[in-house]
Amino acid sequence: MNKRIITIIIALAAVYSGANAQWKQGEVPPANTRQTKATIIDTAQVTIYYAFNATNVKDEKTYIDLGWLLVGKRYTKYASYFLAHTDSTYRDVVKKYAHGGGVPRQSNGGKFPSLWSEYQYDEIFIKDNKLTEYAVMPMAMVRDNCQYTEAYPLQQWALKDEQQTVCGYRCQKATCRWRGRDYVAWFTAEIPVRCGPWKFGGLPGLIMKVSDTKGEYTFECVQVERRKRPIKQYDFRSFKTVKRDYMLKLQKKININWTTVLYGGRVTSLEGNNFPDKPYSPMELE
Repeated sequence: MNKRIITIIIALAAVYSGANAQWKQGEVPPANTRQTKATIIDTAQVTIYYAFNATNVKDEKTYIDLGWLLVGKRYTKYASYFLAHTDSTYRDVVKKYAHGGGVPRQSNGGKFPSLWSEYQYDEIFIKDNKLTEYAVMPMAMVRDNCQYTEAYPLQQWALKDEQQTVCGYRCQKATCRWRGRDYVAWFTAEIPVRCGPWKFGGLPGLIMKVSDTKGEYTFECVQVERRKRPIKQYDFRSFKTVKRDYMLKLQKKININWTTVLYGGRVTSLEGNNFPDKPYSPMELE
């Protein structure tokens, strides 16, 4: 066997077996492309940062991701701040040294920086009540990068009387059932925008915190930044247009056992241990 291939398999096996068991997703190595070219499509008036599945919201090292919601006049964007910061650093290196190809696009922050998650690597744009999601697949699966568009928002919320404070803002409770899960959200009328983290929105104020009732997924605001910043969109023209269910099925296969998607069969390490299927519990169950 080629020495380079042997080295890669050993490294992947180490990552795969050493990942924290608390992570509910499949243990997938990260995407191998960097985002380097972007177009400014709008200007954010406010930027909201969300801890995703944090053990401790005061410690970024315990987050699966730090997402940021950029709210402009025409566009709203939700993406990974960890990856945006990583890509910015990478672009500076490329500019300085005029090289840099072949470096994995790996997050600089969070609990599992050497693993891929669709919730970290996907980017979501909302414009004119339409939501478009761009899905970046892991490893050498660039041929499977895809996108879809659907109506937004989709949740039907029931407002409740309970209140609590999240990140210094007074919030009201709301509940809904959406795509197979029951959710509890806390929104604030102090920031009058009808959006929130990931694909959540439609309440009369910014969603500051939202979690499913099983406690598997939680987004919680950790900072609100009131200053203008550009909203950038990378070049997604190579992403094939698909249906939402196609994207979800592909991401499910990848999370359960990425080797079956990448290689068309299970990969066996030098020690003879197969990569086993992993439990996978996506947010969208239907």
